[in-house]
Amino acid sequence: MYCYPCAEQGVNQAAVALCRSCDAGLCLEHLRETAEKFAADAHLASGSMSDTCNHDTWATTITALTGAGEG
Repeated sequence: MYCYPCAEQGVNQAAVALCRSCDAGLCLEHLRETAEKFAADAHLASGSMSDTCNHDTWATTITALTGAGEG
């Protein structure tokens, strides 16, 4: 599995963990960034998960399933 944020930039970087909000694969660098985000947000640190995260994997999945953007 590759890091999702890196793959969006065209880089194949191995994932070392999954985002606890959206299950996107994360490399060590993006894991640390995501961990800092959760630690800084008291609402997220309390264990309640938000409906969205900065990885936005749903947009890619929906596009792939509907074929939108092909042409």
